[in-house]
Parts: sequence; structure tokens; C-alpha cells
Amino acid sequence: MKKLIRTLALLFLTIALTSCGSFKEPDVELDTIDTDKANNAEIVLSAGELNSLDSIMGQMLSKYSEIVYEKSQGRIYIEVYASGQLGDERSQMQAVQMGALDIFRANTVFVGDFGAKKLNLFALPYLFDSRDQLWKVLDSPIGSELMDDMVESDIGMRGLCYLEEGARHFFVTNKKIEKPEDLEGLKLRVSETSILLDTVKALGASPTPLSFGELYTSLQTGVVDGAEQPVTGYVSNSFNEVAPNFILDAHTYSPGMLVISDRTWEKLSKEDQELLKECGKELESYNKSFTEEEEQRLLQELKDGGIDVVTPENPEEWRQRVKPVYEKYGADYQDIIDKITKIK
Repeated sequence: MKKLIRTLALLFLTIALTSCGSFKEPDVELDTIDTDKANNAEIVLSAGELNSLDSIMGQMLSKYSEIVYEKSQGRIYIEVYASGQLGDERSQMQAVQMGALDIFRANTVFVGDFGAKKLNLFALPYLFDSRDQLWKVLDSPIGSELMDDMVESDIGMRGLCYLEEGARHFFVTNKKIEKPEDLEGLKLRVSETSILLDTVKALGASPTPLSFGELYTSLQTGVVDGAEQPVTGYVSNSFNEVAPNFILDAHTYSPGMLVISDRTWEKLSKEDQELLKECGKELESYNKSFTEEEEQRLLQELKDGGIDVVTPENPEEWRQRVKPVYEKYGADYQDIIDKITKIK
């Protein structure tokens, strides 16, 4: 089983690198994988990540691999392919559906666009007021219901756990942003998901879908004026070097999620399925505390480094601008939205 899985993963990697010029050259070499663990394990799974290995999400995938290896007493090893080595977000999600890639760290809103529509709720702008509120929701029956929608929607994958790297904020190259009007007319890179595209439109900017791997260069050359990332992603991808105007608008706390291919899942024993889920819960706890501390450290580092970090004076004017997004995407799930907003 492990040889087949590794062969499929490496084959897909080769195809992605030779046929897709849309992502930047990987900065994590394949020799970072522990070949001794891989050779001695009974089951070897492949896991993909868009960001670098030293980013928050890259570190979380590495931590998950470590936890699973320890809890399985060396029977299961997860190889982590970071920095978009296996392709862009859509390519890797499709690979998970096909079973060519076992695990991927996806954004919940992107999973929503693949058919698990309830997960789109996480991307509704300004739905969450804080990280604590987000995790209370994720740990509640609401979080379970939204994750289970992947199975009920039969999209070929299921969730193992939630992950987050902080709220997402806007940043631009050459203009200070203080209020929604300052975004008008700007070209902002966003993931190719309908709810994020419409959110940017509602704020008066022009959404520009673009491969994540092309973003740094596109900011340098003016192809786009800005984008949106959590504080951690903004720093780990060095976007502060080319887009030093950062506003903490926290337009979405849309969490990430480790998803596993149904084809892989069905090959695992019930015991190993439970083990992967238990390890996911342990990772969630680690992720929350780690990210919170890291975010505060990086924010101070940005301010000390001269980055113009702005906190909106009137958050309500941002919420008013995005009401059309709620009308379009939230109407069928108003009961869940009401439950979320009551959790403080």
C-alpha cells in the first residue's frame, strides 16, 4: 500500500512541476522527508500544503505527521510536500478526490466551492469577532455539522480536523488603507472562490484570481495592487517586502482543514481512522495556542520594522458594505448564522 501511495504522489508531483508554471519554484526539497521513517512504516501517506514548511500551516502539517507517527508507534508516516510542490490549490484538491494525494490542508471556503456548501459559511465576512469565538464554534456541534457536510455532500473527501492561522486582512503596495473607500478600484488577489470574489466586489475593489505562487511577483510588477492573508501568511511569504500597507480588518476567520481522500480513508482500518481523527484533535489544541502567540509576536515585529499596520476605527462601516454577500450566500443558512452570532 505504501509503495503505491508514494508512487502516485511522486507521479502527481512530476506532472504538476512539468505542466504547471503557475506556482513558484519549491523552496522545500524532497530530501526533507525522513526516508528512514518512510521505509520502516507500514503505511505512508502523502500530504500537500501551499505555503512553505516554516509557515504556520506548514508547521502544522509537520506536527501532524509527528503526532501520527508517535501515536501509531511508527506504523504510519505522513510525507509533507510544502510550497505548492504538488500544484495549486485546485489541482491538489482534485488529486485528493482522485486518491492521487491522500491529505491536503485546504481552506474551508474552497472545500465549500467543491460541493460542501455549508462550509462557505466560514467565509462570510465579519462573521466572527475573535479567535475565541471561532474556536468555540469549531468545538461545538455547529463545527461538527459543518465538517460532516463534506461526507453528506459526497465530494470524495472528508475532514480530519480544523486549523487556523488567524483572521485574514487586506494589504496593498502603495496606498494606506483606513476605510472601505480606500479599496475602491484596487486590483486585489483572492482565491478563486465565489464568496471571496463577491466580498471584494462589495468593498469596491476588483477581485483578481491568481495562483498563490505568482502573487509575490505580481505585487512587485503591479499586476495586482494587493491581496489578503493572515498576519502569519503575510510575513512567512515576505509580502511585507512588496506590500507594506496592512489593515487589520479581519474580514474573515475562515479556518483551514485537513482533508483526507475518501479512497485513502476506505483503505484504512477502523482503528487507524480513529487514530487519525484523535491526532487531529490533538493538533487543533496545539494549533490554537501556537498561532495566537505567533501572531502577536509577528505583529510587533511588523510594527517595529516600519510596516504601516492600521486598525479600522469604525468596523461597522465595513460590515455594512458586505450585506449583499449575506443576502446571496447566507439566506439558506440563517439559522446556523444566528447560532454562531450568539456564541461569544
